[in-house]
Formats: sequence, C-alpha cells, structure tokens
Amino acid sequence: MNRRFVLLAIAGALVVPAVYSVTRSDPEAKAKADGLQTLVSDPYRLDKIYRSMEGPWSIQSGIHLATGKKSGVQWITGLETEVIDATAQKPISQEFFCHSNLTFAEHGRTPGQYNQQMGGKTHLDWRLFTLVPGRPSIELPPGFGVPIPSDASLDYVTMSLNLNEKDQVVNVRMRTKVHTIAADQPGAPTKALFRRALYVLQPHGVTSKLTPACTPQAGMHVGAGCAELSKPNMSGEVTVGKPDNSPMNHWIVPPGHHIYTTEITPQLNLPFDTTIHYATIHVHPFARGMELRDLTTGTTIFRLNSQDWPDRVGVAYVGEFKSIEGIPMQRDHRYELSAEYDNTLDVETDAMAILYLYFLEKDLT
Repeated sequence: MNRRFVLLAIAGALVVPAVYSVTRSDPEAKAKADGLQTLVSDPYRLDKIYRSMEGPWSIQSGIHLATGKKSGVQWITGLETEVIDATAQKPISQEFFCHSNLTFAEHGRTPGQYNQQMGGKTHLDWRLFTLVPGRPSIELPPGFGVPIPSDASLDYVTMSLNLNEKDQVVNVRMRTKVHTIAADQPGAPTKALFRRALYVLQPHGVTSKLTPACTPQAGMHVGAGCAELSKPNMSGEVTVGKPDNSPMNHWIVPPGHHIYTTEITPQLNLPFDTTIHYATIHVHPFARGMELRDLTTGTTIFRLNSQDWPDRVGVAYVGEFKSIEGIPMQRDHRYELSAEYDNTLDVETDAMAILYLYFLEKDLT
C-alpha cells in the first residue's frame, strides 16, 4: 500500500465523523422548530405524604420560546405535562402531579408592560397556562392561541404531590411540552384569547383548621400556588398577603354531599362582550364537578365534571370545554359559579374550586 493511499484513508476517517456531527439531527432543536419546547423539572423525592401545596417544587426561569427575531409575536397554543421517573425518565403514575404554571418571568416586565407592548390590545395577566390533577394538558381550539411578545421571558413552576404512598420512596420529575409558533409562520393562530381564573369562595371561618399553604403568601413566586397570588373577595376587590375576614378559596368540607356557590361577576370583570372558547377546572378529591350559570337569564352555561381515582385518593380526570364557535358572555350580565363535593369519608377534607376560562380578544382577532 503506497504512502499516498494511506494518508487519504486517514484523512477520510477523520472527515466522516466531522461531517456526521454537523449533519446529524438534533431532536431538541427539531422539536423547537416544529413548535414544541420541552422543559424537564428538577427531581422530586417523595418520601412521605405531601398534600396540596406541600410537595417539593422548582422553578425554571428565563425561558424564551421564540426561535428567531423576525416576528414580534409568539403564539402559545397549548401545554402538556407528564410525571416521569426521575432517573429512567419514563412515564409513571400521574397521581404525583400537584400543578404547574407557565407565567411571565417574576423578575422581568409586568403583564401591564407586555399589554402595552402588544399595542394595548391584549389582557394578559401573570399566568398564561395552569395544569392541575386530572387535566395534564390544554390544547386550545384550532386557530386560537395566547399571543405574547417574542422577546418575553417566562418562568415555569412545577410542584409534586403524594396522597397515597407512605412506605416507599418515589423519585419523579415533570416533563412538559409547550406548543408554540411564531406569528409569521404558516398555520399561526389568527384569534387571540385572554385568560381568567374564577373562584368559588367560602367564609374565612371555615378555613381555620387549614394550613396557610394554599392561601396567598407574601414573597411567593407568582406561579407557586395552586391559586393566584391575589385573593379576590365578594366585592371584586383584591387583597394580597395575610388572610383577613374576606372569603377564601380554600375551605373545609364536612362528611356528606355539599354544593358551594359564589357570584363571580366582580371577579370576571369583563372588559367587553366576548365568547368563551376554552374552559377547565381545578378541584380537590371528592369533588363531583363545577357549574357556570348566567344569573341574568337563569340558564346553565356548562357543567364540567370531576372523577377521582377508583383505587386511591386523588383527582384522576376533570372535564374541559373547547369550541371554535364559542359561548357568548355579556359584560352586563351576572354570573354564578358552583362546586359540588361529596365527601364519603368519616372526617373532614379540604376543597378548592377554580374555573379557568379563555375568552376571545376583541381588538386582536
């Protein structure tokens, strides 16, 4: 074998890996280009019972969804998460999921500043999407999305839960996919939605036996709680910080069947007549469902049901409403929200009831 041939063979052997390293596909980059961004949480060690808002949690900060700088607007069309084994990263029981919140970055610009950046045509608040037990994914109707500035910085908060496993250690992570697309891309939404979180509230007295974990706490991250940091009361005012005598969004349910109602007109605070295009709920175990009613017309708008796991404590499924046509909501109407609980235990349990609604923006459609 002559010397020239040997040198060419060596050169070829060195070039092939280099070419492969440049041309091989990067699954993460491809997924982002296809409109998916995957987020994986810190590992959570579940070595005892952790009730709602008591489990290990973490924050992923400074997330940017845009893949380029051409478009000034990035649309978010959905969010999905799953509980995975912390080491093998394969799906396991979803009972260990407490909640997650995709929010604007806590130490970045405010929702008001982002609304200004969007020309004053949006009604964004701190939270963009919330996932809860029984609803590990939200996919908005085709053609709809939540628009944010492409340079917006986001945080993602996940929290774990363990209502059943007492005698073994479970190590988990939360793996989440954000569905997103730039406004200048084919197939981008053309109809903008804004979000509202509405609460069934009960007098502060019935929460006296609860720890303050699910109530707003000063210094909490805007996405840490299962409820918003702001605590609405019956008059529509918002209070932040230590509990007072205002109605609370976390209460005690005695044994038996109960229905709790709240007029939510002040909480709703609609800026104009609009339509609902997506809805889901957050409830605790032993809930049977939530109902939204129009008090002005005396009609039920919809009911979303809840189902618990058949063989363990926890919420396995909550319903959703999704519509391209939408349901009309009138700014001058009064509305009521109710939650049905059936506590089959011989002891008290705790409850929450939140309705998440996505409304059509009037001026950005």
